[in-house]
Amino acid sequence: MMKYITKEGYFSISLIIFLIILFWILNSFSFVLFLLLLVFLFIFRNPNRILICHDIKAILSPIDGQIVQIENTVRKDFGECVEISIVNSFYNAGSFYAPFEMNIEEIKYRYGLFLDKESQNLNFLKEKITINAVNNSSKILLEIYAGNLGKKIRLDNISHSLKVGDRLGFLINGKIKLILPKNIRIQAGLGDEIKSGSLLGYLI
Repeated sequence: MMKYITKEGYFSISLIIFLIILFWILNSFSFVLFLLLLVFLFIFRNPNRILICHDIKAILSPIDGQIVQIENTVRKDFGECVEISIVNSFYNAGSFYAPFEMNIEEIKYRYGLFLDKESQNLNFLKEKITINAVNNSSKILLEIYAGNLGKKIRLDNISHSLKVGDRLGFLINGKIKLILPKNIRIQAGLGDEIKSGSLLGYLI
C-alpha cells in the first residue's frame, strides 16, 4: 500500500491504524478514527503521474491545483518576468515535482506563519522556500508558500541537477509561484484546474 501513499503520511496513517486496532481490542470499533484514517489516506495519496516531456523548453505544472495568477511584472532581483501562481487545496494531491530540467543554484528557507492560501497580501509573512535554478541558460525561480494546514513545507533531499518530473517535496493547501523569463509562450489560462505535469508554456 505504501507506494500509493506519500512518505510524509507514513507516521500519521500508521498511528491511526494502531489506535483503531487498540480501540477495537479494548473497547469497540471506532467509527471516528476510521473516518480520520480515510481523510489521511486521501490527503497523503500518491497518484501515479508520469511527468515526461521531450521538449527541453517546455514548462510543466509542478503540482495539482488552480492557476490564480498570470502576470507580467518587474522584479528587483530578476528584471522583467512572468509570474504564474498555482494554489494547491487540501483536496489536491500534495506532491510537487521539478517542472523542467534544472540545475539548482541556491535554496533559501524563510520561516514564517502558516496562513490561509487566500491571504495574498500577506505572502511576506508566510513560510516560504525559494529555489533558484537555471534551465538551458534561463534563470527561473520557484517560490513555495506554506498553507494554514501545513506544519512545515516538506522538501526532499534533492540534488543540484534535476530532471523534469523529479519529486521535490510535499505541500498541503499552499501555493507555488513560478517566476519565468519574459520570453515565454503561455499555454494555460487563469482559473484553469491543472494536474502536475500539465503544460504551462514554452520558453522562446
